[in-house]
Amino acid sequence: MKILITGGAGFIGSNLLYHLHEKYPDYQLINVDKLTYAGNLENLENLEGLDDRVNYRFVKADITDRSALEPLFQEGLDGVIHLAAESHVDRSITDPDVFVNTNVLGTQVLLDLARKYQVARYLQVSTDEVYGSLGETGYFTEQTPLAPNSPYSASKTGADLLVRAAFHTFGQPVLITRCSNN
Repeated sequence: MKILITGGAGFIGSNLLYHLHEKYPDYQLINVDKLTYAGNLENLENLEGLDDRVNYRFVKADITDRSALEPLFQEGLDGVIHLAAESHVDRSITDPDVFVNTNVLGTQVLLDLARKYQVARYLQVSTDEVYGSLGETGYFTEQTPLAPNSPYSASKTGADLLVRAAFHTFGQPVLITRCSNN
């Protein structure tokens, strides 16, 4: 199994890599991260021996850079786990263009390449922020309407809708998770 993980130097991505490294030592893992404020190779230091594994590779790349990513897809991937994102609401208010570029365009680039190279599964790791503020019930369901309230949540909503469209338009095998506090 060969899996491309975007955002693998972030908090969630590094923990996911740790889990996959421990539970599935035969998996080939490709960690793509731009190493912005949210990604840091120090997050991977607890993965003893990870860099020495022949089936692990770190690639510093921007997910909007199709030419940097396409050679990885050409190798033949079984799955993509897309965690990379601009993710701080405060930053999205001062510089929303960066959020739209990374979160929306980056997702589209990944979807295009996954479709072109027939990747068997694509997992979009999103956020509950796409639902807006918690209502009186204090929780969201899958039927809760999308109601983003910041450039960050709007960009993640846009990305999720592109993933949904990839399924409905092209039949791409995709999943979306909307975790809280990520």
